[in-house]
Amino acid sequence: MPTSSSLRCVKGIFAGKDRAINQPITSSRPTDRAQAIVDSFKKSSECPKFRLKRFQYEITVHQLTEAKHKSGIIDIIEHQKNYPDIRNEAFVARLILLYGKAKMDHHARKLFDEMPRLNCPRTVFSFNALLEAYLKSEKYDKIGGLFRELPPKLSIEPDLVSYNTGIKALCRAGLLDSAVYLMDEIENHGIKPNIVTCNTLLKAFHESKRFSEAESLWAMMEKRNIIPDLCSYNIKLTSLVKAKEVSKAIQFFEEIVNKGFKPDNFSYSAMIKMYVTKGNLEEVNKWYEKMTQNGCLPDVSTLTILISFACSAKKIDFALDLCKKAMNSRKAIHNTIMQRVVNCLVEHSKIENARELVKLAESYKSFPYELSLPLHS
Repeated sequence: MPTSSSLRCVKGIFAGKDRAINQPITSSRPTDRAQAIVDSFKKSSECPKFRLKRFQYEITVHQLTEAKHKSGIIDIIEHQKNYPDIRNEAFVARLILLYGKAKMDHHARKLFDEMPRLNCPRTVFSFNALLEAYLKSEKYDKIGGLFRELPPKLSIEPDLVSYNTGIKALCRAGLLDSAVYLMDEIENHGIKPNIVTCNTLLKAFHESKRFSEAESLWAMMEKRNIIPDLCSYNIKLTSLVKAKEVSKAIQFFEEIVNKGFKPDNFSYSAMIKMYVTKGNLEEVNKWYEKMTQNGCLPDVSTLTILISFACSAKKIDFALDLCKKAMNSRKAIHNTIMQRVVNCLVEHSKIENARELVKLAESYKSFPYELSLPLHS
């Protein structure tokens, strides 16, 4: 359990002035579609089973964020106060995180402060949700203020999850030395780092090209019996790809397999991006086929890169297939990329395929696509 001295240490690491919390939320006038999403969601919320559907909440907030309808996000979350779930800390923590995903940190804090009035327990669990909301809102400088203010005020003891979030915030703020110092200090006060702590620092070391320190951290993990996971290996693989160390990346990929790990979409995506950068269509196809054969699908970033690459390489059928797979797996590709595929299909006299893609996009409920056929089609 952390002592008061460890909390003082954290206060020192995060010391500094925080910008004012009370920032106005601005939003553009909602479209009819965005408002319809709000109305439908509020109606669905009347069903207790619906309120258990975490994904439905997340996708709705994503849609409203894309539509710049922040008042709609406030509306649907405020509406949840009508139901007994609001007295459940796990449920409220979910709502706090939704505000974080919409980058509405002020409203996340407001809901956290309201919990006692809502007859909802407020423990380190919801405190961690608040920290994560600020992290997702990219308000790294404010996380220090939360550490300084809330634990002593609310008699909350930060746990490893709390400190891992703090370490991640320091890394993202470019304060890597402070993040390392914080890990050392909390360990001195009885909190042991875990694989999440180490992966956060590994990623930051590799991104900062501090490779010798990354290797030292690997050695420390082995010494303290912190077993690397697939994420650890993906971090190093991605670093080799960024450094354009092709042969080393291939060798390291094989090492991942030999250690008994099953490569995931991040592993394969790293290899695909490497060969996209080199313009090697044959290798891109090879690694994409390996990926799909092993039951993995690229993330949105990799799909976007693949679709653009396919268009540039005039592999239009491949680009169309990727667009369909993206929508079938509820991955929203940016409208401009989808429109490029439509245009390429028309340029290659695949008019019916272009119409099919436009029609499919119109029926896609998770993202408001606005595609059109070129006039000469």
